Amino acid sequence: MPQGKVTTYSQLAKLIGHPNAYRAVGSAMNKNPFAPEVPCHRVVKSNGEIGGFADDLRIKIELLKSEGVETIDGKITNFKKCLYIP
Repeated sequence: MPQGKVTTYSQLAKLIGHPNAYRAVGSAMNKNPFAPEVPCHRVVKSNGEIGGFADDLRIKIELLKSEGVETIDGKITNFKKCLYIP
């Protein structure tokens, strides 16, 4: 996924052919041993909320901010502009 873009847990579940497995996707993202090189911080909820993060949630917000993705109160402000659908 390109830097400065995000996708959703739901979109990734659809991409792997299991559209109802968005919670499993979130669980897998939470166990990503290669973060941030494998950018699980770019996966968010379908409503633009940040969602969870294995480490401190502030780290996810800072990583997104460093890529130009702005958040306020745990929600992406420019969600539609940042949304990447593979």
